[in-house]
Amino acid sequence: MGGRPSGHKGHFAMKRARSVDFPLPDDPGRLGRPLWRGLEAAVAWQIDIGRLPAGSRVPSIRTVACRLGVSRNTVALAFESLAADGYLAPRVGDGTYVQEWSLRTRPPVWRRRRRWVRDPDGLLLWITD
Repeated sequence: MGGRPSGHKGHFAMKRARSVDFPLPDDPGRLGRPLWRGLEAAVAWQIDIGRLPAGSRVPSIRTVACRLGVSRNTVALAFESLAADGYLAPRVGDGTYVQEWSLRTRPPVWRRRRRWVRDPDGLLLWITD
């Protein structure tokens, strides 16, 4: 009966991206203060080192907030900051995806200029710009 095959989900079927292992610290206290800055740095680092490849879908704000046990506003601030820096690209109704490195405002760690400086105590520090 009807012209649809039995496996057809209809017009409103959601397309799913390949799931990706989204590494997060076990203890949100290790992210530092403010929490959203620590989360932003942790996710940016995972993208920079290639653990989150370009085009992969990241978990929703609600999922990350529940997993870390923090407010959704904290995760939303981190994701918005990453989107502003070009690390993430939110798509309305489809999720948030990792951008290609060529579309970011900051290059990956291995492409940044590095220099050595001495702090006031005489310690040698390696700085990336």
